[in-house]
Amino acid sequence: MPWWLFCLLLGVEAQVINQNIGAGTGQNIGSPGTIFSGTGNNPYYGVNLVPFGPEAGDLKVNPGMLTAGQTIDLHMFFPFYGGLYNYTTLSVNGYIGFATVLDQGPTINVGPESTDWPRQEDPAMIAPYLCKQQACPGTPESYARCDQQSDYFLDEMMRWLQEGVAGASMFRADAALVVTWHNTASAIAGRSDIDAGQSATYQAIWLTDQPGRLSYVILNYDRLGFDAQDFRANSRSGRCRALFNGGNHTGVVEVDPTQAYKNTPKVLAQRSGVPHVVRGRYMFRVDDIVRPAGCSNKTGGTFPMMIYPNIVNMLGEMTVDVNAMCLDRAQTYILMIEEREVATCNVLNAAIARCSLPKIYDWGTKTVYFQPQSRGANDEKAFVGYIYFVPPTLDPQRLDIGNLYEWYKNPMPNYLMPISWFPRNFTNPDLFNNLNQVGTRISDDALYGVQLGLYVIGYREYKDDEIKKFRPEHRTLARIATYTNRNTFDYRWKAQEEVINLNQVQQWYLNDWERWNTLYTYRVQQWYLNDWERWNTLYTYRVGYLKLAPMRPNDMNGTELLAG
Repeated sequence: MPWWLFCLLLGVEAQVINQNIGAGTGQNIGSPGTIFSGTGNNPYYGVNLVPFGPEAGDLKVNPGMLTAGQTIDLHMFFPFYGGLYNYTTLSVNGYIGFATVLDQGPTINVGPESTDWPRQEDPAMIAPYLCKQQACPGTPESYARCDQQSDYFLDEMMRWLQEGVAGASMFRADAALVVTWHNTASAIAGRSDIDAGQSATYQAIWLTDQPGRLSYVILNYDRLGFDAQDFRANSRSGRCRALFNGGNHTGVVEVDPTQAYKNTPKVLAQRSGVPHVVRGRYMFRVDDIVRPAGCSNKTGGTFPMMIYPNIVNMLGEMTVDVNAMCLDRAQTYILMIEEREVATCNVLNAAIARCSLPKIYDWGTKTVYFQPQSRGANDEKAFVGYIYFVPPTLDPQRLDIGNLYEWYKNPMPNYLMPISWFPRNFTNPDLFNNLNQVGTRISDDALYGVQLGLYVIGYREYKDDEIKKFRPEHRTLARIATYTNRNTFDYRWKAQEEVINLNQVQQWYLNDWERWNTLYTYRVQQWYLNDWERWNTLYTYRVGYLKLAPMRPNDMNGTELLAG
C-alpha cells in the first residue's frame, strides 16, 4: 500500500512542519515492484529536492484520506492571500488546500475563469500539480518521528531564497511546511503506464516568519511523467495545472505562464525559475498576493517584476534588485523609469539584476520597464513594474539617527548620537563587480563585509535663466565617521547600531576658510572641498543630510558615492 508522509520538526528557535506526500521510502531499496525516481547519492530524491522519507522525519498521512485530503495543524499562522492559516489539507491530487475540494469529475476546477462562485466553490490552495492522481502501488509503508535538524534546514532554505528572490536576504524563516508527492500517477493509469515512467515526484516548501506577515513558497519538480489524469498520455481530460488560487475569485497565479507550459505541463521539471542553481525549481513570495520570483522566459507584460525595495528615496543613488527575465551576463540590461533617466543594471545571477537608480525629484508611483539594452536586435518585450518614490523622511531604509529634534537645538544637548542600519543593504563593491569571476553567491556572508563612510551632503539651488527653473546641487562636503559593516549571520535581519560623535569629523570636503569660519566647532576625517571653496562657498549650503555609503579606495573628492 502506498503512503504519504508528514512530520513536525521543532528546533531551538524555529518550527519546521515537514510533510511529504507520496511513496515513503525506507532503506530497503530492493523491494520488488518499488519505483524510485531521482538521482544523486540518495536514490529517493533528486538533486532539486530536499530530503524526505522516514530518515528525514516524515510521518504518514492516513491512506483513506489521500483523495479527499487530510487536514493537519500547522501550529503557527501562515499568510496566504491576506488570510492567516494554522491548518491545511493535503491531497494526493497535487494541492495544499484551505477549504473543502469537492469531487467535480475528471477535472478539478479552480479560479475565476473555471468556476461560477458563489454558486460553485472556488477553494483556496497551493497546487504544485493539480489534477486527479493516485499513488503508485508496491511502495513499502513506514512511520517516522521528527528529527532535530530544523534550524539547519531553515538556514539552508533561506540561502536558497537569497539566490533566486530579490529582497529575500532580509527574510527570517521561523517555520516551514514541506510536502512531497512521490511516485504519483494519473488517476486512471494502469501498471503498464507506471512501468513506462509515467509517474511524478515533486515537492512544495512553504516558509513563513514568526509574525506571520510574509512567506515564500519553493516548488521542486523532480519528475513529471504525465500531463493529465487521462490514460496513455492523451491529455483529453483532467489537464494538470500548477497554480496558486486565492479562493472565492480573489485571484489565481500560474506557476509558469509560458506557452510551453500550456502545451505540456511536464515542462516544469525541465525548466527553472533559478536556472543557475538547478532545474525544476520555482520560487514565489506569498502574503496578501502571490508574486512570482526567480526569472521567467515569458515575454514581458503579463509576468510582473519583483522589485526590492519598491519604496525608494527620491534622491536616488541607491540600488534595487529585480526579478524579471532570465539574464545573460553577456548582455547589458537597463531599467527605464517613466519620464526620468534610465537606470543601469548589473547581473548578479541568472535570476537577479541590481539596478542603480538616478535622482528622481518626484513623489509618487512611477512605472518602470526592464529589458536588454539591445532590444531591437533580439525583439524582447519589456517587463513592467512599479516603484514608489518618496521624500527622504518617508524612506523605509533611511538612517535611524536618534532623536531628530535634538539636531536642531543650539547648542546641542548631546554630541553623541545613535545611528543604526541593516548591514545586508550594503555589499562590497570589489566582490560585487567581479561576481562572475570569483563565483561569489549572494548568500555568501563575505559579500557584505565592507567599510562604510558617513558623509555630509550639502544642498543648494540657484536660478537658471536658460531653463527657467531652479537647478538643484548636491555636494559631498565631508566624511565624519567610518564604520565596518558587520556581515555575520545574525546581522542578516538584525540592525547594526553605532554612535556618531558630532565633535569629530574624519575628513572635510571644504577649504580652510570655510572650515575656520563656519564649522570651527567640528573636526572631520576628510574634506571634499578645496581651500577656496571652504572659505567662500560653504555658507551657501543652507541644508544638508547624512548618507552612509561604501568607501572607495583613495577617495579624495567624494563626487560620486557608491550605492549600497
